[in-house]
Amino acid sequence: MSMTPNLQIELRRFISSNVVSKLNKFYFENDALLIKGIDVSIGTVLMGLYNKAEESGFYKGIVLHIEDNSSFYQEVDFASGRILSVDDCYRVEGNPILKEIFTNKKGRISEMISNEVGIKSETAREILNFSALLVVSYLKNNIQLLDSLKLLLEEQKRDILNSIQPGIKIILGFSCYESVEEKNQNIGRSIFTLFGHNFFSF
Repeated sequence: MSMTPNLQIELRRFISSNVVSKLNKFYFENDALLIKGIDVSIGTVLMGLYNKAEESGFYKGIVLHIEDNSSFYQEVDFASGRILSVDDCYRVEGNPILKEIFTNKKGRISEMISNEVGIKSETAREILNFSALLVVSYLKNNIQLLDSLKLLLEEQKRDILNSIQPGIKIILGFSCYESVEEKNQNIGRSIFTLFGHNFFSF
């Protein structure tokens, strides 16, 4: 039996209130906004990875950025979905990963997260680093997902895009309406299938 993980839900499990309060020792943001910022950052990183799906070997290469002995990786308890300790190691460790995923767009993306979520620029930069490390560490720990990652991201793309603000979507190269339109078409179709037969049966 193969379990297809919902990547966003799996990654959100790690963002406990404990993690948030530890992070807030550095950032002094509203807890709800910090959670939202991390959530948006995780979605943004996943869509960044989606954009790299055609680059041969990219996924296998990106997990090599995470060393087994890296401070962040050692703090994540994957079995229980917990991050045991939060320090600011990710400031350094997250940067190379973000450069790989977003090349020169990294600054614009974190600025946009700051604007659209309503957190400080510095906080947005840091939690983007944090989120990139979390996503790639999760993939390193579930290395068997790499082969099907492109497919998983394709399947989950609409939900992930719906969790990201329009400005961020545009920087990532998605149309603002991409996720919404598909939804409306589905609603249209389901109404049609509900009532369609009655309309046309006489």
